[in-house]
Amino acid sequence: MDLTTAYTDAWHRQPDPVERAGDRRPTNEQWVLVAAVWLLAMWSPDQVPGWASTLVPGRTKARQDQQWLEPPPLSEIADVGDLAEVTDAAVLTSRVSIGPGRPYEPARADEEVAAELVALISDVVAARDQRGQALVQFLADKVAGPYSDVLRLTGAEAAPGVPEALHLLHRDTWGSTLRASLTPAAEVQPPPVIAADGTDAGLGTRIACSMTLLSDLLWVNNNTPVTFRFRIGRLDQGAGDWMTTAARWWAENREDADEYDLEEFRAVSATDLRTGLRNEVRLHLIELLDDESGGLDEIPEVPADHLARFLLDDLLDVILTRMGDDVRIACAGLLPVTWPPSEEDDSMATTVLLVTADEVAVLEVDLSD
Repeated sequence: MDLTTAYTDAWHRQPDPVERAGDRRPTNEQWVLVAAVWLLAMWSPDQVPGWASTLVPGRTKARQDQQWLEPPPLSEIADVGDLAEVTDAAVLTSRVSIGPGRPYEPARADEEVAAELVALISDVVAARDQRGQALVQFLADKVAGPYSDVLRLTGAEAAPGVPEALHLLHRDTWGSTLRASLTPAAEVQPPPVIAADGTDAGLGTRIACSMTLLSDLLWVNNNTPVTFRFRIGRLDQGAGDWMTTAARWWAENREDADEYDLEEFRAVSATDLRTGLRNEVRLHLIELLDDESGGLDEIPEVPADHLARFLLDDLLDVILTRMGDDVRIACAGLLPVTWPPSEEDDSMATTVLLVTADEVAVLEVDLSD
């Protein structure tokens, strides 16, 4: 598998698996919504009602040029959302200014809109476990605010006996739109993949979605998200021990190989890997950080039902499953397996090698600003 990153990665953006026209490429904000919908499909349990998603970026007038006190003309909405027909539209929320120089205020409380969106999404998507419900809530919160205008659309009438689809049109301050349609289907439709990834194609999309959402939740500072990258390569064990051979492969194959010496790796267990990365989530989950905190020991634990915990665990689970039961693991850089982390460890990155007889996988976590 080639380098897999977040769809929002500033330096090595994950390729879009969907062919799109130049004016319909998702913004970073929209990629978070897209990744959430795609991951929701991949997290759907067996034996649930099927559904499919259609996600169409577009552009319309910016908020300063057209407030959505009322829906725009239906023909305009259909064009922006790339729908054959829109028969009705309702404003779920919008930001409204009462005059020049006055701030934009939400027409409804964001929490109220998010609660309505959770109910609407759940009518189509059966999220029956904690992580699915947490992801639906995250998606609803992102769509609802704090800078969003949202329309609920009614499309062409469904055939008799067919449940109605949910069509939403989201607009940001500057006029970028995303039409999100959730449609009942015979089975849950998997998200698109990059065909070149072969048998790992589904894994690549799943990892990219998890990394996109983790980077939205975890921050080094106000301007820099925590970034994640992953790849798998072929490994010739040769005469050396597994860790030395894998470390040399990594030194020769990383993008910035000329700038770094061979890293010092240490063997770790899968349990310590999970514990250490969970502690890194605790260090960088923006909503837990308090500017008045007295130190690391005062940062609260990440709740067991928090989406960030589910995302990290899923990322590790799919990687460990892919590499198999006999995988050996080594780490360089930061991996705080106890809390609070040692203040002497000022590493700004975590590099994890997962090694089998003929493959090496590398998971990078960049904590630098």
